Amino acid sequence: MALTWNDLTGKTNDHIVPIITDNVFKSSPVFTRLRKKRRFAFPGGLTIRHNIMYAPLKGGFFQRGQAFDTSAVQTDTALQFNLKYAYTNITLYGVDQVLNRGTEAAMSYVSSKMVNASGTMAQILGTSVFGDGQGTLNSTLELDGFSAAVDNGVNYLTYGGITRSDISSVANTGINSYYAAPSAFNLSTVQTAFGASWFGQEKPDMLATTQPVWDAFWIKLQPQQRFNDETSDVHVGFKSFNWNGAQVVVDQYLSVLGGTYTMFGLNTNYIYLYVSDVPKYQFGFTGWKESQSTDDMAGQYMFGGNMVVAAPRLMFREAFSAL
Repeated sequence: MALTWNDLTGKTNDHIVPIITDNVFKSSPVFTRLRKKRRFAFPGGLTIRHNIMYAPLKGGFFQRGQAFDTSAVQTDTALQFNLKYAYTNITLYGVDQVLNRGTEAAMSYVSSKMVNASGTMAQILGTSVFGDGQGTLNSTLELDGFSAAVDNGVNYLTYGGITRSDISSVANTGINSYYAAPSAFNLSTVQTAFGASWFGQEKPDMLATTQPVWDAFWIKLQPQQRFNDETSDVHVGFKSFNWNGAQVVVDQYLSVLGGTYTMFGLNTNYIYLYVSDVPKYQFGFTGWKESQSTDDMAGQYMFGGNMVVAAPRLMFREAFSAL
């Protein structure tokens, strides 16, 4: 029988590089933007209720002696959302703590699990922001995402507890976004969608899409029209160029739920990522809990909150049948 160890292997340890390399997670510039710049505290309450204006008051020109129209007008209503909760779990075998310690531990396996938990949570939320939270693309337990929010009533009749047609049946009014039937990708269709979502100084500031669409977009632009973005918060680690004053970015989680040939035109000034102000539910850790009848431990990395798109009319979604 062959011996397990020889003169060399019995006296020489393996060299374990004290670095762990990510081969799992993808990048999400959209979720990065929301987490860094559009995060708001949820202090408590049964739901998130965000007031919106949807109709003008009575008014107009008049002549001498003419009576004013003094009838009351309902102008405001509110979007309402339930809190959504997410977790990532870490389970450790108790006996492993005996082994992974001291000078023989090249790196802490507990630390690597914590890093993985953070990345897993970003993956869960980064994917969910593109879903609907209505049970069609993903579970009703998930965030009320862009697929339901950025729509004109063709795919999603309701959003935030409001039936879209109750306040408007016209595109880019009420809580209707611009949405067109799938067509072949070209710059004119993107410009049409962009222009339809542009009201005065308000326009989409981020175009999130998939890699195939981003590549087609990049190729079709003339060199003098294409500007690499070197200043934005999504520049670090992400591909981005500037078009019509908006960042065009690849979000690798979009294709999971949104489709391969999809683009969302987002005005991030009107997107709110509400996160509970309870420390444990703002990406906090529950602490280690021993499992019953074992020496093993488990802990969870937690999120509580939801996403609100307060002005869908300032945004668009396009699906492309071909590039």
